[in-house]
Amino acid sequence: MSNGVLLVRDYQPGDELSCAEIVHEGAMSTVNISFVYALIREVTFQLMVLSSAVMFIFMGLPLTACLYVIPGVIVFIYLAVWGGHVFKALEQQQDARNVPRAYMSSENTGFWVAEVFEPFFTREVTGKLAVVSDMGLKSSGLDLTNCRRTVVGTVAVTRNNLNPEKVAWIKRLNVRSKYRHRGVGTALLSEALSFCRTQGYDEVELVTSECQDTARELCFKQGFDLKQMYHKPVFGPLATVTMYQLQCRLHSNQVKNF
Repeated sequence: MSNGVLLVRDYQPGDELSCAEIVHEGAMSTVNISFVYALIREVTFQLMVLSSAVMFIFMGLPLTACLYVIPGVIVFIYLAVWGGHVFKALEQQQDARNVPRAYMSSENTGFWVAEVFEPFFTREVTGKLAVVSDMGLKSSGLDLTNCRRTVVGTVAVTRNNLNPEKVAWIKRLNVRSKYRHRGVGTALLSEALSFCRTQGYDEVELVTSECQDTARELCFKQGFDLKQMYHKPVFGPLATVTMYQLQCRLHSNQVKNF
C-alpha cells in the first residue's frame, strides 16, 4: 500500500464540503489555459487595434500612448476569463451541496466519490493507486486504522432529457490536482459506465471544452467517440469556446487499449 488505496463509493452525507472543494478546483483549473486560448483569438487582436484607433483618432492621443491599450486589453481578457470561471465554480459548488436532490432521487441516476487511504506519515508519491471495491476493501484484511482518508474525486450520472430511458449524461467528473494521473479519473469513469450498463442505458454522453484535453483523452481510452463539436457563446457571438460532445455506445463498445 505504498502508493495508497483508492475506493470509489457512493456519495454519503458528510461529503458535501469535500465535493464542493473538488468541483471548485476543477472549474478554476482551466483559467490559465482558457486565458491563453482567449488571448490568441482574432477578436482579441481586433479589440486591441480598435481601441488603439479610437484613442488615436477620436481622442488625439499620441500613438505611443495608444499602444498602452494592449496590456489593458490583456488584463481585461484575463479578468473576464477569471470572472467567468468564478461564476461557473459557484454554480457547481451549489450543485455539489445538493447532491441527494440533484443526483440521487432516482435509481437511474447516481453520484460517486473517489476516496484515498494513505498512511499519515509518508513521503509524497505519484504512482498509481491500488483500486479496490467497497466489498473488496472489507474482505481484504487491510489495516487502515492509521491511514488518512481523503475524498479526491467526483462523478455523476443523470438522464438525458431528450431520451431519458436510453441515454445518460456523465457530469461532475473532477479530480484534485494532486491526485491526477494516478488512476482516479479512470476509476471514476469506469464506475459511472458500469452503473449505466447495469441500468440498461444504451448510450452515455458527456461534454468537454477545448481546454480539457486530458479529460477528453481519458474518455477516448474508455471507448468514447466524438459525436459533435459546437461553439458555445461566452460573450455573445464575439467570443466563443469550442465544446466537444462525446458519446459511448455501451452494448457494442469495448474499452480501447492505448
